[in-house]
This record gives sequence, structure tokens and C-alpha cells, in this order.
Amino acid sequence: MFDALRTRLSARLLIPGVMALVCGSVVALPAAADDAPVLPPAPSAGQHASPGVATDQFIVQFKPPATAASGLRKESYGKVARNLGVPVGDVRGTSGGARVLRAGRALAAAEIETALAALRTDPAVEYAEPDTRMYPTAIPNDPYYRQQWGLWDFSGSMNMPDAWAANKGAGVVVAVVDTGITNHPDLNANVLPGYDMMADPADSRDSDGRDANPRDEGDWTAAGMCGDGAAASPSSWHGTQVASIIAATANNGTGITGVAPEAKVLPVRALGPCGGYLSDVTDGIIWAAGGTVAGAPLNPTPARVINLSLGATQPCSPTFQNAVDFAYNSGAAVVAAAGNEDRPAADSSPANCQNVISVAAVARTGLLTPYSNYGTAVDVAAPGGDMTNAASDGILVAYNQGTQAAAAEGYAYSAGTSMAAPHASGLAALLMSRLGDLATPANVEARLKATARKYAWACATKTCGSGVLDGPAALNFQTDREITGTAPTIAGEAVVGTHLTATVTGSRSFGNSVSLTSAPTSAVAAAPVVPPYDPWISGQAIVGGLLTAVPGP
Repeated sequence: MFDALRTRLSARLLIPGVMALVCGSVVALPAAADDAPVLPPAPSAGQHASPGVATDQFIVQFKPPATAASGLRKESYGKVARNLGVPVGDVRGTSGGARVLRAGRALAAAEIETALAALRTDPAVEYAEPDTRMYPTAIPNDPYYRQQWGLWDFSGSMNMPDAWAANKGAGVVVAVVDTGITNHPDLNANVLPGYDMMADPADSRDSDGRDANPRDEGDWTAAGMCGDGAAASPSSWHGTQVASIIAATANNGTGITGVAPEAKVLPVRALGPCGGYLSDVTDGIIWAAGGTVAGAPLNPTPARVINLSLGATQPCSPTFQNAVDFAYNSGAAVVAAAGNEDRPAADSSPANCQNVISVAAVARTGLLTPYSNYGTAVDVAAPGGDMTNAASDGILVAYNQGTQAAAAEGYAYSAGTSMAAPHASGLAALLMSRLGDLATPANVEARLKATARKYAWACATKTCGSGVLDGPAALNFQTDREITGTAPTIAGEAVVGTHLTATVTGSRSFGNSVSLTSAPTSAVAAAPVVPPYDPWISGQAIVGGLLTAVPGP
């Protein structure tokens, strides 16, 4: 059963401190008789409240000795509570050593500033920030989408068939920090045990907060649930959509194929109704990369790629940057959706964080989509779809037909930078697999950017990084450590009584260049001067080769 999924861009700040996902519900319709399914548009994702709506949580990093002394922390909390007239309590610690502080109720914008001012002027506090909600990035409220053109056809595709001849992502784990995962026959074989990082049982809908079950419990909302004026919305199954773009099973006679069909997906649930808290998202990143999170077991399958199809309109916070840096330094490439607000990606977190591969969305024409964020914070672009004219211009994804709880599995068309980011994550997984011991986040990002197709017309007025990702170009390199040598450099003056050295530098596609300098020669001896008078060099300028330099007069 195919469904057309129309997702709505809500990648804006719902509550200062919470990240959100953006996906809509589905209207089921039988597939058409021909090969091109006709899919109806899905209801848009919950329309969240405006950026002025308050949060009830803050992330506070204390200075020593307050980090270990609860008494000092209580003094800080008491000051905030007195200024607000609202009870304030310590909820838990984060994996980065900060504390999550919760007020007795949601605070208005002015109250948030009052609380932050009290915390930031406290000498015991290193920094304080709202625990913002992040929302899944998706698309504007447009009609229909259709089959997997992003993998094989048109200017906006990644030309994956030629890339798969080189690699399909075997041995690489890709974490999807999102709404969790649902059962789907096109995904199950490639899904690893993950983790539910949602700390608040009221948000998680599984009654027990954090646990080892990353099942998507549905993110449907009632009218007004996510703030005054917020519309009701059905469950989006956003994490399943994203995971299927990365690693849906290939050649199984069912549904679709992922960009990296032999990679494994590690689902990390951090988003639910009304998005998810920044502190849950960042703990999810650290856990996925192999870090320690209090109360959670160590991840036995650390990710080499982490996909973040989520965001909020705000600067990159210290908490988010710290989590990204941990993943990066642990060897995981972090890929983030640029956002769907048709504004500079520098305004959207985590796309504006350092050490992130920020991904804009292009249509099947190769043009930047009308909703995609853009600008200097974007690194690359990938297929995201634009359903303005037809459903077939969207991205086909695995989906669930339940409007609240999970029901029958199916497929749907979707679009947005939420769909572009997993295309990039899939290609990053192929690179991680192919590079082997040379695989680093820096090498992966450099290769993706260096081999992207640069259409002068595609992002003429709104820049979209290095261009559209190209699978075969990214994977077309030698893996046998071949080193290309340069002409040697001779140092020293070729006169009687002096010494000479020869330096050869070799470079390779990945890894450091190699430079070798010979030991000084014996002193140049007097010799008859005969033509030719110019020095010449013989031999092969590669590591292990032998060079002979015959000096002139």
C-alpha cells in the first residue's frame, strides 16, 4: 500500500530549548495498475507554536566545585525560583556533565530571560541555556511525491547504480537520532538494537522514560497540545522514513532500496510529540558515538555516521557543539539537515554547528528547492524533493499507515531537508566502508565536497555548498595506497667541497603526504667539466624508488 506523505516544515523553535521533527499523517490509497503508484498527500505534521512559546527546562553547566556539590547548585536554583516565583528542581545530569533544570510550569519568553539572567550572573555557573525542543525537518505543505529518482535519474540525483559497483556500505553503522523506528519489512534486516533517549515518560508515551526500546510510539498531537494555536497532527513515523532512505534492503523484491543498502541503522529515539528536548538529542548523539550516558548501557555498535534530520531556529549551543565534537573526535561523521525555512542555514541548529556536514535539498531538476535553507553554512546538497507540481517529484520512503499508534506498513512520498540529509548519510556510509582505516569524518566531508557536481545555475542566488552529491565520483579512487611522487628537490650548492640532499614528496588521495629526504652525499669532488652543463636526474620519484642526480658544473 502506498501513501503520499506531505510533510510540513516546522523546523523552528517551538520552545526555546526543544528540537522538533516535522512529518504528517497519511491517507491510504491502493496503488495504481501501472508501475507508477498514485499517492495522495498526507496531512502535514503538527503545526507547532511560534518561537515565543516558553520552555520549562534549562541546561546548566556549573563550575567546580559546584559540579560536585549539590548544596551550591541548590543555592543557584533557589535564586532562580525566587526571581520567577516558580518552583525549580534538578531533573538529571547530561552526558556532558551539565545539569537539566526544570521549572514547575512552562515559562513565558520574558520569564525565560529572567531565569537565564539569574543563572548566567551566578559565579558558580559556567553557562546556561534553554533546553530547546528540536523538530524533524520536512517540507512545506505541498501536494504529491513519487519514486526514487534521487538515486538514479535527473539532474538532482546521486547516480547511485554506478557507485554501488564500488561499495554498498557493508560494516558501517549509521545512527538515526529521530522519533525511533517501526517494524517494516523493507528495513528490519538492517536495523540494530538502539535506545530510547527520551527522559520524560510523559513525552515518551511508553510510561518509563529512557530504555533500550527505540520503538516509535507515535508523535500525534491534539489541537493546542504543542502551544496555543497549534493544530492537531497525526503520527509522522519520521524516523522510519529517514532510516529507509539510508538503508532500506535491496534486492528483496519488496519496496525500495536505500543509498547504503548493506549498512546498518542504529535507531536512537529522542523526538516525540511536540519534538524533543535538546538534552535528549545530544545525549543520543554521544551514546550513538560510543560515549557514556548515565543510566544507559554502553552502545555495543558505535556509529560511524550520525544523521540529524531535526533542528530549531537558534545558534549552535554549547551543549550541541560539545556533543557534535565528541562524535567527530570519536570518528563519526555528523550529518544535519540544513532546515526548510528558506533562510540562511546559519540560523538553524545543528546545521550551523562546527564539524557538521550540513545538507540542503535539491529537486529532481537539480535546482535548490524553494523551501530549503541555504548559504555559507551549507556544505553540500542532496535530493530532497519538491512536490509543488506532482507527487512523483518527492522522495519515496518506507512508512507506517497508523494515524496515532503504529498500524500497517507501507510507503509514502515525502520531501524536505529531512530527506536530503539521509541521502548524504548513506553516501557517507559508503565512503566510511570503502576508505577502511583511512576513514575519518574529515576525509569523508572533504571527499563529498570535492566530488559534488557544481551546477552554476542550480544555486545561483542562494548558495548550496559545494554542489549536488555524486555517488560514483565520491567513490572513484584507488584504495591500494598508491602514492604519486613529485620531482625531487636538490638542496645544496653543487661546488667542490659541499654536500647535496634530495627530497621527494609523495601524495595520496587520503591520508598524509609522505616526504623523504636523503642523507647528505659525500662532499662534491672535483671533476672535469664536460657538456651538458645542466644537472639532470634519473630514476622514479616514488617512495622506495632510486634517484640519481648528476650535477652540472
